[in-house]
Amino acid sequence: MLEKVHILCAVRDRHAVEAIARELDDGVHCTFQIVTDGRAALHSGRQFPPDILVADAILPGMDGLGLADSLRGAAGGRAMRIIGGAAMPFAAEGFRRRGAYRVLDVPWRRDQLHRALTDALGEIDHGIDWEAAHAAYEKACALLTEMGMHAQLKGFAFLAWSAALAYENEARLFAVRERLYRPIAARFQTTPENVERLIRHAVESTMNTARARGVYGLFGNTIDPARGKPTNAQMLGLLVQRLRVS
Repeated sequence: MLEKVHILCAVRDRHAVEAIARELDDGVHCTFQIVTDGRAALHSGRQFPPDILVADAILPGMDGLGLADSLRGAAGGRAMRIIGGAAMPFAAEGFRRRGAYRVLDVPWRRDQLHRALTDALGEIDHGIDWEAAHAAYEKACALLTEMGMHAQLKGFAFLAWSAALAYENEARLFAVRERLYRPIAARFQTTPENVERLIRHAVESTMNTARARGVYGLFGNTIDPARGKPTNAQMLGLLVQRLRVS
């Protein structure tokens, strides 16, 4: 099961975010809580620290700036992305001083908020322990080098990290885009689509040269030359298998 990303929305107009909440909750494995009072949001956020806070600058009970300050302290250093909504320049600047991920105008525009949430979700690494996965990453790099893939190819590192993270948690192979490409993209400041494209390029570049013999030699009859180049998923799955027996 995928890790859930918790989003707390403290907004005066709950209808502005309900449709987005339904759409994102269905598509990218996150949970939404929508409240219209700042103190209620603080109580909820202390019980369940959010990964993303969407907050109006002006709220009954407690303003959005104070809410952001209080929840950052309550989270004990936990990374929390803030999407602030402000109608006045001083409130927008207040969110920016607090390191807000995005500051939007209110009333909320659905397209802007949807984009901000989608971008923020794309940068959350779903609790991956990169340090723990580093040894598997080094082994994956050695396997890719052995098969003849050039380390200079941008997709080389992305493929090695994908294999290392899947080795640490093989369930990630069943949701590659969300649980591998998305956190890798966030860590290396690119997009999941670019991660996928560069891995594909690295695989195809290797298979288009004499180095393809290294792939077939490494994986044996698990890749059939008559069927063309292995897909990203095939290459990733086989790398994970090799990591498990190496």
